[in-house]
Amino acid sequence: MKREIITSLLLLTVFTVFSQDLPFEIKGAYARPVKAEKLDMATNMADLIDGYPVSWIAEYVSTGISVVSGDKVNQGMGINDHLTPEQVSLLKSTDLGDEVVIDVAYKSKNFITKELDVRYMHYTATVVPEHEAEYPGGVESLKAYLKENAITKIPNESFKELQQVIIRFTIDEQGQTTNARLTTTSGDPKTDNLLLKTLNNMPKWKPAVDIKGTRVSQDFEFIIGNTGC
Repeated sequence: MKREIITSLLLLTVFTVFSQDLPFEIKGAYARPVKAEKLDMATNMADLIDGYPVSWIAEYVSTGISVVSGDKVNQGMGINDHLTPEQVSLLKSTDLGDEVVIDVAYKSKNFITKELDVRYMHYTATVVPEHEAEYPGGVESLKAYLKENAITKIPNESFKELQQVIIRFTIDEQGQTTNARLTTTSGDPKTDNLLLKTLNNMPKWKPAVDIKGTRVSQDFEFIIGNTGC
């Protein structure tokens, strides 16, 4: 199993908080999460995609499943929503941090022309640990820590000029915060340093655990500013 992965914070939900009119959140750097157990048990597209639109599809053109692991991409093709043996084997071979990409080409009735139009579905998910890393005390304690040690310490006069900040950080196998790095700066070095210091000084987390019970690291994003919510 990989020790370095990019997954999500699945403490029930992504949270957003407003303090001094400044929103902030922690979330994973991925589109959607999926656990290895779900991939292992899948036999059709509906097992992989929640709310799979079976009623929309009149006819299939092709169904493709790709697994992206670093620079390596493996793909298995099918002709309908039932997974082929190759696709099943591919899903069972995934590792933590791999991306599962599903592309479905299908025909759907055009209610104006009454013809069958070809449409496309693109779905991406990232393989995450069975048990996510947890901050001591849970989400509310994490919100309180960030607010007290970072958000409320940003000078009010900086708010108008403050750009959205994105910081990635890792919770390693021991639950320690490591590799905190700016991916988008606030435009104010003092604010950037304050945020980095706050993340680096967080209490020790309960580390993530994979399906075999092995501790693994996780990467998260801390976003301050316009979170899109």
